[in-house]
Amino acid sequence: MPLLALLTFTFAALLAGLTVGVLLNRTALERRVDAQVIDLFSEIETLPTYYKEADVAALPEPARRFFQRNLHEGMPHQSCVRVREAGTTRQKPGQPWTEFVAEEYMVANPPGMLWYARLRPFPLVWIDVLSTYLRGRARVQTKLMSSISSIDQSDESTRRASLLRHVAGLALFPGALLPADDREWGEHGEDSASFTLRDGVMEVTGVFFFDELGNVVRFETDERPYDGLVDHAPGSARWVVRYAEHRAFGSSGDLQLPTKIDIEWHVDGQVFHYVEKTVQSFELDIPRRWDGAPERSGRQ
Repeated sequence: MPLLALLTFTFAALLAGLTVGVLLNRTALERRVDAQVIDLFSEIETLPTYYKEADVAALPEPARRFFQRNLHEGMPHQSCVRVREAGTTRQKPGQPWTEFVAEEYMVANPPGMLWYARLRPFPLVWIDVLSTYLRGRARVQTKLMSSISSIDQSDESTRRASLLRHVAGLALFPGALLPADDREWGEHGEDSASFTLRDGVMEVTGVFFFDELGNVVRFETDERPYDGLVDHAPGSARWVVRYAEHRAFGSSGDLQLPTKIDIEWHVDGQVFHYVEKTVQSFELDIPRRWDGAPERSGRQ
């Protein structure tokens, strides 16, 4: 066999082998996500309970306005939510934005979350990101082409960051923000209220801001561990999530929820805007995974 033909055949065989390996790893990751979503939803309490306006009567007025806009007397308490979203992200100021599609799942009590995203930094190249918080444990993993791990974090800092991320996500899950033994509201300002969530020995606090209609427009906290997206000493930054473009959700349009979410760090007077995303689909109380992988949950 001529040398050129032999090299061509060898390269083709290697490429085919790599392709099969990547596809097998991708399938394995999808099955793992399937199993983790099932595990997350296994935490849901099956006994139904119902919302009463008296539940929020003693809350700060801005928070009470939010609940009055989104909940009504006798409504079943929400147990879980699933969201599909698409957006762009970057890791450092000045870097190009990378498109992603994602699916997110949250349960109210005990607090739990799974976020699974697929980033597309280059044509034919993808990065999977899987972030979970369940039973007081957190883990963030990234895999290049579903195969090569580049990040795998599960330390205390990741746990705190994940729980705060869960709190910020509750802007799409009003029922999970109702006061309970493990969560409470506090006075803060004319258009804002502090919110504290406890999970075991972990306690996190942030501030939600609302407009005059009761729409949530911003969440801020100084407690999220800083991950060094810009050059600065850790632990001295403010994490800010902005919500906009609210629209009606639910079978009768009861919920007025944001569909545009931007995330940024504030460090020494500088603002680093690093996530822009849009809610594509949203459903309450359906405890199962969306059909299809993230790339099939793009813009609709």
